[in-house]
Amino acid sequence: MLYSTSISQNNKKFPEIMCCIVMNKLCKCPKCETVHPVSTVPGTPNDEFRNRISIYIDGGNMYHAAKKLGFKVDYIRLRDYFVPSSAELYHAYYYAAHDLTQGFIMKILDFLRHNGFVVVTKQVKKFSNMMKGNLDVELVIDMLVNLENYDTAILVSGDGDFTRCVKELQKHGKKVYVVSTEKPSPPLLAQELKNQADGFIELADIIPFVKQH
Repeated sequence: MLYSTSISQNNKKFPEIMCCIVMNKLCKCPKCETVHPVSTVPGTPNDEFRNRISIYIDGGNMYHAAKKLGFKVDYIRLRDYFVPSSAELYHAYYYAAHDLTQGFIMKILDFLRHNGFVVVTKQVKKFSNMMKGNLDVELVIDMLVNLENYDTAILVSGDGDFTRCVKELQKHGKKVYVVSTEKPSPPLLAQELKNQADGFIELADIIPFVKQH
């Protein structure tokens, strides 16, 4: 498992794991002093398309993670952070259930669309005093249907329901990195998802690079 300790590349800080993704060389983790072989991450000289990246953001899960950590996410910065100039972005997807009566949510979704995100939404359904909306199936379908268009998936969610999907993607040679947090109690990251992923990036460690100014 690669660490998410920040190191610098071209005057820009990346978590150690992202450095390994985008650099065609060995990376030495300053935490464990371990040199991670380039063969375990995309971006190798033998496969020039290993750095095609697709991002999948579980909007509800990310909202609760950021809220517990006490910051607001700038999704433009988040997307750009994980796709440096040496990588190619296929798509950045954002999934969110919404209530049409909440105008501010619709403005956020329109803003993301205007800035190049593929926004997938579903109107919440009301059951007695409870409102429910889940787009896990849509997210999984998009990851599987588009697997020929990317090599590395950044899954911004800690939901353990995605574990089986991650396993299937890995069978097709894809690398999947999970972005979530273990800091709140109870943690929002399912241990089985973390264990299955090729790497885990602690959201708390990258707050300065993805928060709203």
